Amino acid sequence: MTLADKFDTFLIDLDGVVYVGDSAVRGAPEAIKALRDAGKKVVFITNDPNKSSDGYAEKLASMGVDALPGEVVTSVMAARYYLRKYCELKGKSAFIIGSRTMKREFKSMGIALKEGTEARNADFVIVGGHKEFNYEEMKNASLAVQRGAQFIATNRDPAYPTTEGLVPGTGAILASIETASGKRARSVGKPGVIMFEAALDAVDAPGNAVVIGDRLDSDIEGGKNVNLPTVLALSGATTKEDVNESEIKPDYIINSLADLASTEIWEKNPLLSPDYTSPQRKD
Repeated sequence: MTLADKFDTFLIDLDGVVYVGDSAVRGAPEAIKALRDAGKKVVFITNDPNKSSDGYAEKLASMGVDALPGEVVTSVMAARYYLRKYCELKGKSAFIIGSRTMKREFKSMGIALKEGTEARNADFVIVGGHKEFNYEEMKNASLAVQRGAQFIATNRDPAYPTTEGLVPGTGAILASIETASGKRARSVGKPGVIMFEAALDAVDAPGNAVVIGDRLDSDIEGGKNVNLPTVLALSGATTKEDVNESEIKPDYIINSLADLASTEIWEKNPLLSPDYTSPQRKD
């Protein structure tokens, strides 16, 4: 039996698992196609708030991975899910720290968006990563939170993998606002349960589900928070040495998604050995 045989539904992270930057991880498109051909359900989950589900579906298609927008759950979608399920939205306003795409996603919900000094009176402050983040945004967000705005973050990822290496993510921006305001945001992305609630809602009858990701502190811890088995892919931000030094342990380790079709299942002890090498690995 392979890992692909063991589960019915696969919740798969994007950055570091399916691709790094604009390049697919070797073997990932073929592995995802094999899952679909075997009748498995696939949902892509990402903490990256910068693109819409449509945008990610297009990016995946450019790499040879078929995905419908409804099969991609972003941290922005998780925030929308949280607002609809747990918050009163009628007549409310929000200050969005994020991309234009992110702002459109919340505006489409009927929430009034505030900018500049008006943002200091917003009902919600919602933080996502974007490259134009500046001091005025930090100041206005901090003042709004101090005045009672609900403080929501799309995720806490401090960095994300690129071809240049790990670069600052939403968590780095969020930390500055939390420090300035003295308040802690409610994060809806991984490892929080909201992201996984939203992802499982996107699939009819999810069945026997598994989480696959490249980060211990978001993907693996998140899967454990919702009592799902976890698979760590070593194609992104985490090494075997990191696993050995961490208290967060995945149920399985693979070098990449290509290993899902291996004829072996690796249980915890051999999997965490420093000498572990996938029988499918090609150096």
